[in-house]
Formats: sequence, structure tokens, C-alpha cells
Amino acid sequence: VYGSIQGMLQTLDPHSNFLDPTAYARLRERQEGRYYGLGITIQVVDGDISVQSLFEGSPAYRKGVRRGDIIARIKGQDTKGWTSDKAVGELRGPRGTTVEVGLRRQGYDQLIVLNVERDEISIPTILGAFMIDDTTGYVRLRDFSETTDRDLGRSLEELGSKGMKRLLLDLRDNPGGPLDQAIRVSNQFLPRG
Repeated sequence: VYGSIQGMLQTLDPHSNFLDPTAYARLRERQEGRYYGLGITIQVVDGDISVQSLFEGSPAYRKGVRRGDIIARIKGQDTKGWTSDKAVGELRGPRGTTVEVGLRRQGYDQLIVLNVERDEISIPTILGAFMIDDTTGYVRLRDFSETTDRDLGRSLEELGSKGMKRLLLDLRDNPGGPLDQAIRVSNQFLPRG
């Protein structure tokens, strides 16, 4: 059924998509800007689950997980050959519960075993906001979520209080997000109509 739906959608415009329940749940997490887990971004590299990045202050960050670590075991199971979806499914869970991970780290012969407590992870959409010089502000907008308009407004207000007269709004590699948030962000810069 899912294959048939995908086939039908290919004949429509390139902006039409079908999401199965799992993909839709992931999309909603990104749009809402929060989920319950460890606060890491993972990627499968040569069949290994590799930690690509960590959110500062997240449970994994506090436990000492590092970028480049290989998650070799989750809950005592060897993860070699797992998909990232399977790993994410095991790493995420209810707030306050723990998950045991075994990390393989360059320079260490044995696995580093950690019990990490899951917590709410807020996904920041503004990665940086600062003054480049006396009159120029810089804001790095990573993607759009349901909090982007509010987050950007706070950043612009803070930069305005520091004397900002012009702004460099960095949208590089921004994959998009909820249309209403893109419109609200645009409304902060463009006149009506």
C-alpha cells in the first residue's frame, strides 16, 4: 500500500510527500523542536552507529559521550549492521528512563559502558546570534520549527539592544520546516504584500 501511494504521488508536484507513521512522528519531533532521548545525532558509517554531534547540556553530553564515538552496543545488543532508525528507536524513550550504551572510542581497547538517563531534548533552531561589528548582527538559522519565529524575535531584540543596524541572516543548509513559521520569519523583514 505504501509503495502504491508513493507511486501515485510521483505523478504530482515535487512537494507532495507521504509519510508512514514512524516518519511522521520524526517530522513532528523536528517541527515541535523537542523529543525525549539522549541528545545525539547519529549516522551509520561502514555498518557502525557513529555519533555525529551532541546537543550541549544533553544527557549524553553530561555523561561524556563524544563526537566520533561508535555505539557498539545498546541494551546489551551488538549494533553492527543496524539502521539508524532501529538505533534511534532503542535510544529514545520515556523521560527519566535509562538506556545502557557501549561505546567504542579510538585509543581505548575496551568498550566504555554508560547508563544514560533520557530527558527532554530541545532542538535549537538558532545556532548563533552575535554582533560582527558595531552595527552588524549575525544570526544562524539552522531550520524552521514551531518555535523559530519566537526564537528569532528574541535574538533580533537582543542584537538590537547592542546597536544592530543591519543583519546577516545565515540560512545555509536550512532544510525548511513548517510553512507558517517561514512566513512569520519573512514577515519580520518584508513589507506586507
